[in-house]
Amino acid sequence: MKQVTIISFLLIAGLIRGYSQKDTSWGDTSRGIHWINNASWTELLQKAKAENKYIFVDCYATWCGPCKWMDKNVYPKDSVGIYMNERFISVRLQMDTSKQDDDEVQRFYATAHEIMQKYHVGSIPCYLFFSPEGNAVHKYVGALDSRNFLSLAKSATDSKKQYYTLLASYRNDEKDYSQISILLQAARRAGELKVSKEVALDCVHNYLDKLSENIIWTEEKIELIDLCLDGVGCDDKIFELYYRRRKSIDSVLNNSGYADNRINWIIYHEKIKPILDKAKKSGEKPGWIRIENEIAKAYGLHYAQLNVLEGLVEYNNSTKNWHQYVKYFIRLREEQGIENLLPMTGSNLVELNNSAYEVFKYGNKQQLKEALSWVDRALSAMNSNFDAIDTKANILYKLGRKVEGLALEDQAHTLVPKGSLSYADIQDNFDKMKKSQPTWVSK
Repeated sequence: MKQVTIISFLLIAGLIRGYSQKDTSWGDTSRGIHWINNASWTELLQKAKAENKYIFVDCYATWCGPCKWMDKNVYPKDSVGIYMNERFISVRLQMDTSKQDDDEVQRFYATAHEIMQKYHVGSIPCYLFFSPEGNAVHKYVGALDSRNFLSLAKSATDSKKQYYTLLASYRNDEKDYSQISILLQAARRAGELKVSKEVALDCVHNYLDKLSENIIWTEEKIELIDLCLDGVGCDDKIFELYYRRRKSIDSVLNNSGYADNRINWIIYHEKIKPILDKAKKSGEKPGWIRIENEIAKAYGLHYAQLNVLEGLVEYNNSTKNWHQYVKYFIRLREEQGIENLLPMTGSNLVELNNSAYEVFKYGNKQQLKEALSWVDRALSAMNSNFDAIDTKANILYKLGRKVEGLALEDQAHTLVPKGSLSYADIQDNFDKMKKSQPTWVSK
């Protein structure tokens, strides 16, 4: 099989010397991963081949909070260091520019730009993995805890899970649609959305649309359709089958409303989103009544109302009409059944909390009271959840119940781990409450 790519000598030579860490706030790097910053590419490659090690490249930016979180909470861990140092040669590359950059970092701005272009490094942190021969094999975007980072590192050495290896097979027409879900998942985790869309469209038109009318709905088939949603259109055969058999799909998954959720997603992205994109460019208000009637005629009033509501939420958000935005946001959540949402799963708890916080930012007194009932339901399942406590504290504070709000925010501030991504926001809210300053968005 043809190898995906080999990094040029110049690019890697710059990469190895392109990182200079002098900011001690990023954590102690004497433990954990051992970063190689003083070898040429030839020396690095010789070492990787001799020791049969892969190469790990951490693409970071000085402004990137998740990058710093990784550097403080993941890379220094002994378990991470032991695993990575035994199997990988690890290097780092700064992808941005700053006034504090020394001469060494500045020398390799071009290298960083070349890697950014070559490997589509658009989101940070981004992790690139190469074979001992210098071939790109895997990519992943986003912060991970130590357990999931180690899982990623293991996947990077498994040819059945490597993004670039799977993509090379696909490009060489070695297509196995029964296994294509692995490539779709890998592409999304790598932030390669164009590739994901391309593969999804191919899978829909050359596999899913050719399935029998008497398709046997299994979890595997449903999961594949789910992964291909951005390639499914309302005119596709698989959409028609999915629409007609939605109750069977819910039954297979034992999840009432699952199929409806996916059907709404497809209708929204085909019937509503293009209209919103056009309105944002032209400034012309969409004809919501006409749109609702057209969708209702094709798919029924239920789907029409939900999708138009979602469109109204997005439209008023884009135009910063916060009064209308929060009104339609609440109505949409009610239509989606938030009042019956039980906080027994992590996703439901997050939905209740996040929805309540969104209303907090823009809502009036009556709307805040409704949002308070949502977050109370979340806390009934997990009363020590610092994010939900923070949400309730902010709602109470905005309602004028400042003493209660401050006491709860003190509790959230005590519970939130200093290394978590919520810490800075909760600390900021706590400081503002103590100074009697607003913690919500000024209109």
